[in-house]
Parts: sequence; structure tokens; C-alpha cells
Amino acid sequence: MRSAGWATWSPADAGPASGVWVLGSEFTSLGGTFGKLHQCMSEIHMLGTIDAVFYETPLNLGPGAGITNQRTIDVLHGLAMHAESWGDAMECRIVRAVNQSSWRRHFLGGIKRPRDPLTGKQIKVDLKGLAMDRCGEFGWKPAKHDQAEALGILDYAADALGFTPPWRSAVPLVRQFGSR
Repeated sequence: MRSAGWATWSPADAGPASGVWVLGSEFTSLGGTFGKLHQCMSEIHMLGTIDAVFYETPLNLGPGAGITNQRTIDVLHGLAMHAESWGDAMECRIVRAVNQSSWRRHFLGGIKRPRDPLTGKQIKVDLKGLAMDRCGEFGWKPAKHDQAEALGILDYAADALGFTPPWRSAVPLVRQFGSR
């Protein structure tokens, strides 16, 4: 609810534009948060037509998904549905939800998850930090992980649409995280 990353690119551009939108605070109403998303998307649309909108599928936050609350569920699903309706209203050619594991696998590559030698349990990997690291490999300097993840989704979207963007042409081989 506090912030959302965004990224945009056109084949005519040398590289992506990206940033972080502040959508509200714990005191902002749901309607205010969704309205702010609409305003921010519309401002980018005024700079040039948006042909495709890709957004991260809200996490499945049902029983057993960890600590959450109804407001978090409402915010995540509300933002996703608002992106869908905005894309439809603006007549975007493509509006698509992207599963988090799909864009991460594309952007970060295979990640070897180490195991604790004593317990055998997998050690938690900082995926948000890895997204920041990958952005650094492409020469980007995101301010927050939200921006880095938006760039990861953009990279996934370009590939899904059949484009090889300039950052992939310039850096075709990127290291696999977790390998030595």
C-alpha cells in the first residue's frame, strides 16, 4: 500500500524508465490507494501510449500462507484489479498478470538455495536483494526493491512479447545466483 514499483520501455528507447510510486500510508483508504495508482498510470500514459500492462499476480494469501490480514489481501487484489480495469479503459492491447515465480525465474535465473548443514532445511534467500543485484548487472540503480522488481517484470514482459531489449543485447550472459 505504501509504494509500488513501475517500469516502462519502448523498442525506440535505449533503456527503461522506472521508479517508485507512493500510493499511500496505513491511514489512506483503499479507494484513495487505488485512485493514486490510476493517477500515476495515467501520468505515464500521457507521455506516450501504453500498449501493454504486466503486473505481478497477487500472492495467494489463504490459510497457511503466513501472517497477513484482510486489509493486505484487499490491497493486493484491489491494486491488481485496478490495473486490469485501467488497462481495459485505456484500450491497452495486452493486460497480463505475471506469476512471481515466473518473472523471477526469467530475471534471476536458477537460484541454488543452500541448506543448513546441521538441520538440512533450506536457508532463506533474499530474492528482493537479488533483484537489486541483477539490476546492477544491467547498469540500473533502483532506489528500492519495488523498482528493481518492476524492472524484472519489464524484462520478463519484453521477452514474452518477443523483444530482445538493448540491456539483454549488451549483457547476454548473466551469472546464476547461488553458483560459484
